[in-house]
Amino acid sequence: MTADNDSICTNFAVVRQFNDPDRVVAIRDTILSLNRNGVTRADVDRRLETPLTTREAAALFTCLQKNGAATQLETDKQGFSDYTFEVCAPEVYRVLTQQAAVIAADGRSSQTDQDNLVNFVATLPGGFEPTSARVRTIPDIASTIRNQVFDADSSVRIANPYFDPSLELVSDLASLPQRGIETQLLTRETADKEGDTRTTLNKMWDRIDEENRGKFEVRDLYQWDKNQGSQAFATHAKIVIVDDRVCYVGSANLTDASLSTNFEFGVVVEGDIVEDAATVFDEVFEYSHPVDLPI
Repeated sequence: MTADNDSICTNFAVVRQFNDPDRVVAIRDTILSLNRNGVTRADVDRRLETPLTTREAAALFTCLQKNGAATQLETDKQGFSDYTFEVCAPEVYRVLTQQAAVIAADGRSSQTDQDNLVNFVATLPGGFEPTSARVRTIPDIASTIRNQVFDADSSVRIANPYFDPSLELVSDLASLPQRGIETQLLTRETADKEGDTRTTLNKMWDRIDEENRGKFEVRDLYQWDKNQGSQAFATHAKIVIVDDRVCYVGSANLTDASLSTNFEFGVVVEGDIVEDAATVFDEVFEYSHPVDLPI
């Protein structure tokens, strides 16, 4: 079975995170050997010869969810390592077998010797089935952002105007300060009592332990021109910068529609050039208004 003749599975979140198809097959067999529905990363690690890295684990379980092979349970947990996934064994076998075949045939990898690496990412419109193998192996935006967040070591900077408080990504972001990651979030119109932004920020704040809340800073960039009766300026950028080394820039808001059904496009940049993006973010962030949480 290859990706060219099988249209059942269209999300290839794993492909960019694994070089070796045998590694994916070993993970597949490990999950199946557990012979139970509720599976955690720790369960898999205990049986693997080489435990999953954080990036591998994020890519693996995101891929299984995206392709209908797993459902995340216990979303109130603070960190990804605590999540439990209800898995469907036949679907796990199908999805990971296909993923391994794509890796073996295509040889795609997230690693390169280039100083600066740029990759495209996308959310493809609902119901759309690409015919090109090249299109089908472009990572989706939601998986990409989750992978970046899970792989953070010291800092995460986010600029995003709109949120969906029901997204799993909310839990992912709230887990960052819990892990000691300095997290800065630039958004807009936090004073709007009708929008989802307030709900989302308060939900994140509630999930962060009191001793770690100092590592979570939110600022608001928005100004209304009363004389003109129009917006003067506001946050409209969609950016995720991790550790000054990798940066996502794209069109997608952190909403369910943008990350699952709209047509959205973006790039992921790695290398020294990311420091330029971080510098711009830092200056605009400093210019913006601090937000006291909870709102």
